[in-house]
Formats: sequence, structure tokens, C-alpha cells
Amino acid sequence: MEQPNSFLPLLIVVSLAFIVPFVLSRFKRLRPPIVVGEIVAGILVGRSGLGWVARHDPVLDLLAEFGFVFLMFLSGMEIDFSNLGALSNSRSSGRSGWGDRLRGPVPLAGLSFGITLAFSLVAGLGLTRLGLAQDPWMMALILSTTSLGVVVPVLKEQGLSSGRFGQTLLVAALIADFVTMFLITVVVAALSHGLTLDILLISLLFVAFLLMYRFGMFFFNQLTVVRRVMEELSHTPAQIKVRAAFTMMLLFVGLAEVLGTEIILGAFLAGAIVSLLSTPDDTDLIHQLEAVGFGFFIPIFFIMVGVDFNLPALLASSQALLLLPLLLLAAIAVKLIPALLLRVNFTWREALAGGVLLSARLSLIIAASAIGMRVGVISESVNTAIILVAIVTVIAAPLLFNQLMPRRRRQEKRPILVAGATSLGLQVADQLQAHNEVVVVMDSDEDRLARARRRGLRTVLTHPDRDDPRAVPHYEAARVLVCTYADTRLNYRICRLARTTYGLNHVVAYVTDPNAIPRFEQLGVTPMNEAVDRAALLVLLARNPDVYTLLTRTDDDKEVSEVVVRNRQCAGKLLSEIELPGDLLVVALRRNGELVIPHGDTRLEYGDRLTLVGSIECIEGARRFLAGMEDRA
Repeated sequence: MEQPNSFLPLLIVVSLAFIVPFVLSRFKRLRPPIVVGEIVAGILVGRSGLGWVARHDPVLDLLAEFGFVFLMFLSGMEIDFSNLGALSNSRSSGRSGWGDRLRGPVPLAGLSFGITLAFSLVAGLGLTRLGLAQDPWMMALILSTTSLGVVVPVLKEQGLSSGRFGQTLLVAALIADFVTMFLITVVVAALSHGLTLDILLISLLFVAFLLMYRFGMFFFNQLTVVRRVMEELSHTPAQIKVRAAFTMMLLFVGLAEVLGTEIILGAFLAGAIVSLLSTPDDTDLIHQLEAVGFGFFIPIFFIMVGVDFNLPALLASSQALLLLPLLLLAAIAVKLIPALLLRVNFTWREALAGGVLLSARLSLIIAASAIGMRVGVISESVNTAIILVAIVTVIAAPLLFNQLMPRRRRQEKRPILVAGATSLGLQVADQLQAHNEVVVVMDSDEDRLARARRRGLRTVLTHPDRDDPRAVPHYEAARVLVCTYADTRLNYRICRLARTTYGLNHVVAYVTDPNAIPRFEQLGVTPMNEAVDRAALLVLLARNPDVYTLLTRTDDDKEVSEVVVRNRQCAGKLLSEIELPGDLLVVALRRNGELVIPHGDTRLEYGDRLTLVGSIECIEGARRFLAGMEDRA
């Protein structure tokens, strides 16, 4: 008689998933990723440890497989197609040489990955020749992986994600993830079925991707009644958008299975479709999916990786023990050497740091190794060595990166760039200075800049729409760019340069042609057009005259300002526990794109954006405290 499934192993795994974050929170300086803690916890209770959880428990196997699929699905949702599309189309205005075009984030990152792939193939062939690997192609792809999930938070922590350097590393990690995932699918299909026309079936996944995207755009843009119903049902227990996302994911996973391709590509493409079709109003959907994935399914996958970890097999295999240091060395070298290409745009120190960070591996290398073991080209002992390489690199890479790229001392106020010393530009700069902002005016006309200097404004003579060395430090240091030229095309070139080359997140542009507004919005720029916006300003003045006065007047000491929480002493505390000056009010909080009305029992998190209203002096004091500047002074 068959034994019924027991939920006791599931209880152990879920309990570990609950406990691990608490334990890792005690390691404040090391800060190992939670995923590493989950793998180590799985090792402790698995076959290499206490043996409390069996390797092939039916319930856990199904949930772990689903967690793996869900992880790839969420990875696809991470892609910001609007920013990536802009990056891929970016060119330095006024330059046409191939050398200059290769300096952009996408070409540079793509070339770096191409060299990584070539070096990885050489390493794979070498390991195969030594008898330490069975298939050079699969080993090459395993070595080519990068962890986008590690690169993103590390760059954000260092405040580098919005600069040219950070953008280049983010694109490099994204290209590595996607291309490696696609090539793994092709290689596995070739290993399973041989070099037949069946490999071309993989292209049907991309055909389905395009058709589903077109259908989704038609569905949301034309069938407004259906969309309205979906909006209504998304706020009921039906949670229709969550159900639609799961349906999309399983549809592509099922299609991948039918076509005989790897399910990771299907899940990733499904996540990419959700990312393409989502709007700013879908922030709640993204949070709900992440809560389901990272709260339950994905931890089970990583803990089960640890449960399956076979340390005795590694220790018993002299080949695997020899492979471990060689694999670790190769994993670092194939990322570090190509990353030296970054020297064309950055310093040697930055290029070296970028290579170190890109050498971090985690989910994809573990998934690729598991796939290789399933198709018989990766042995169990080699799989164990690969997991150890992932654990070592994911801990060591961020630590070494932080040593090579020490945290930049934050300025009290990063400047606002005003592109154009025009009449409008000078008015904007004057009012910004009246609000105690640091302002730099850029223009290519010396006479206009002379007028700006007579008004006490800082200036820089440069072509704002070109990758001019004179403008580089100002773009890198700025937190906001305001384009004030009346020439819409010129403003667009400047905005594209700021968004794509320098990664400026906050760009505002004066747009005289209303028909050009969608182009600016697609670029991630906030456009202002008199014909479109003047009605909204009049409505604001009519309905809320005091609010309008508060926002526009500069002849009193009252101010509205946004401050980012960077002080780790504030993170985790209730708002009522934070000692802010008395003449100050927190009126709004934005977290992960979601606007929250704060109360005394609202718990702050690192990276929260607080909107403050109060006197200029109190706001400046609160800004210094919340940004952690007092600790570094």
C-alpha cells in the first residue's frame, strides 16, 4: 500500500524559509544574500547534513520546480523595456565613428559578453580536455552566467544604478542572463534531439511571444469594457490580474514543454510580456506576485538545492576536488578580463570593480547546472562544485566590489542641470536657486552663459546634446535635468543622452510640439507643454490656491521637498519614533513606485521617498539626518 504524502518535510522547509532571514540579519557587515542562507539551511537538513528532508519528496519536488519556474518568470518581469529600448537606440550626437558608437552602454556590454562567451568556451574546452567536464558547450554557458538579482541591489546600495557606469553593468548583466538562457535552451535541445530541424521549434516561442504581446496591446487598448471589468475584479477576492499572470506563465511553460525546449525560456518570456503590458497602475500586481514568489515558492526551490547538495560525492571525487578551484578561477577570469573593455569609458579601478561584480553567480548558474545534470552532461559531484562556486562568488563579489568602489560621500545637495541659458532657462534656474537648490546651467552659446553668470548662476560651456567631456562630470553628479530649449528635437537629443548614457532617472523637458509628447514619455522623460498643462495649473490654482502658493512662492521660508531615507538607523523604525524638527510635516511616502499616506505607525524602509512640508531650515536638517549625512560628517 502506497504511503500518503506527508506535510512534515514541507513544514521543515517552510520553517527554515521563515528563520533564515532572521539569522542573516545578524550578519550586518557581511550581509550574505538570503538565497545563500537558504541553500546552507537546505544542506544542514538534507542528505549532506541531518537528513531530515528526503531528496525526492513528491510535494517538495513539485513546489521546488514551480519555485524555479516562478523565479524565471519574475526575472523576465525585471526588464524595463522602455529604458532598454532607449539605451539600444542611443548614439552620441555629432559622432558617427564605430569607435564612438561602441562606447554606448548596450554595444559595450554586448561586446564584453561576446568576449566572455568566447573565453568561457575556451575554458570549457580546456576542462573537457582534462576530463573534468563532459560537454564544453554546456560548461561554457554555465561559466557565462551572471546574477542580475545580485548586480541590481549592490548598485542601488552604492548609489550607482542611475549613472553611466551602473547602467552599463545593468545592461551587461541583463544581456548575459537572457542570451545565456536562450543558448542553454538551444544546447539542451541539440543534446537531447541532435542537430535536427526540431531546434527551430524554439523560434515558435518567440512567435508566440510577439503574438501574445500584440493581442495584449489590442485587448487593453481597444476592448475598454473588458479592461474596466478587469480593473474592478483586480480589487476583489478574484484578484483577476494575479490569475491572468499565472495563466500567462503556465501557458508559456506548457508551450515550451510541448515544443521540447527548456521551460526557463518560456517562463522568462511570459514575465517579459507581463512587464511589457504592465502600466504604472499595476504596481500592486508586481508586489503581489513578488510576495507569492519570494514569500513561498522560491525559498523552497533554493532550500531544496541545498537538500540535494551532495558533499560526500564531492569529497569522494578527486576530479571534482581538482575542478573546484579551476572552476572558481575560470568563473572569475571569464568576467574580469572582458570587463577591462570598460576602460574606454571608465577608470581602471571601475573596470576592475565591474568585472568583479559581474562574476557573481546565483540562480541561473544553479539552474543551468541542474539542467545539465538532468540531460547527463553534468555529474552530481560537478554539480556540487558549481553550487559551491555560486555560493563563494555571490558572497565575495559584492564585498570586493564595495572595497574597489568605496561609497561616494554624498553631497548635501546634488545639483540640478538646466540645459539652455534661454529666457525660460534662466527663469527656471533663478527660481530653483531661490528654493536653495544647487543649479548648473549648460549651453553652447558663451554670450547666453555670460548673462547667466551675471545672475550668480554656475555655468558650463558645452553642447548639452553631445557626449562632451566638459559635460560628463556635471551629468554624472546631477540628480535632475531640466531641458528648456524651444527646439523639440534638440531637447529630445539632450534627454536621450541624459537617460541612456548617464542613466539620469529624473528628466524634465519643455516640449513645444504636443505630438512629440509620447516620444518623450517613452524615453522616461516628464514633458511639459503649455497647451496641455496650463489647464491643469489653472484647476490647481482654482481648487487649491494655498497649495499652489506653497509650491511656487520663494519669498517666505516655507518649502516642499522630497527626501530619500538613506540612514540605516531610521530603517525599520516607526515614523513616530523618528525625532524630526517640530516645524515639519511628512505628507507622503513613496515606496517601490507606490504612494502611501504616512501615519505615526508607518514603518520606514531604506530607500523610502518622503515628501516634507515645513520651514527651509527644518527641511535641511531633516534631509541631512534622513540621508545619514550627520554620521559621515
